[in-house]
Amino acid sequence: YNLATEDVVFEHICFYGDQNYATFMTVIILICIVLYFVTSSDSASYIVDILAANGHEEPPVIQKIFWAATEGIAAIALIVSADDEDPTAALNAVKAVPIILGLPFTFLLFWMCQSLLILCKEETGKIPKYRKNFGTFILNLEKESALAIVVPFWHAGNLAAQVGTMHPYYYVGGFASIWIATIAFLCAGTIHSAYWSFGAAMYIMFGTAVAGLRTAYRTKLGIEGDMVSDWVVGVFGMPMAIGQMCAETTTVPGPE
Repeated sequence: YNLATEDVVFEHICFYGDQNYATFMTVIILICIVLYFVTSSDSASYIVDILAANGHEEPPVIQKIFWAATEGIAAIALIVSADDEDPTAALNAVKAVPIILGLPFTFLLFWMCQSLLILCKEETGKIPKYRKNFGTFILNLEKESALAIVVPFWHAGNLAAQVGTMHPYYYVGGFASIWIATIAFLCAGTIHSAYWSFGAAMYIMFGTAVAGLRTAYRTKLGIEGDMVSDWVVGVFGMPMAIGQMCAETTTVPGPE
């Protein structure tokens, strides 16, 4: 029970035979480990190569060699940079990298799965391919998007007035209260880390409100879409969602 993690398997095989058997099984295990890492690296290089070749199923071999060499050099650099006193520190850092990078990619996969569902609906004829969409792409450089990074409540409130029945000041005030609370909690996070959670919750609340605004805006304009897309855009791309709605060329009639 006091053995290191990498020694357990070799100690375990010693119970099944003499020294010659243990040596033979050790060699087999090492060969299997090498083959596992080699084939895994080859598969990873092939996938990255296809992505770099814009989806081409037969990418250039030189390009595949480049990616394989890059992965190998990166792994060697991490091992060489390890401290002599703690040689496993670099490997432990590598273990944390997939978790850190995989979390935002998980949300991207959610969006990709939804895109695949929309594509299947288009191919089966459940929804028309050439339906009305926003005239401005969600990844935009509109001035309203830049302004929404700092004061998103201004344009969000005015947009809400176009699809609602109250005066714009009421909508601007409502959005502003949520946004100011978000900034206040995030600033308070420097005092105690628990306030970061409150700030994140308030931001999600603000993004959800923007998502509801986008849904109402789409309905008013007759633009196809769904609430899941609106929520993803409202939370993860809130400034650009506001800029997209502001840049829409079709005029939305306001309340009488």
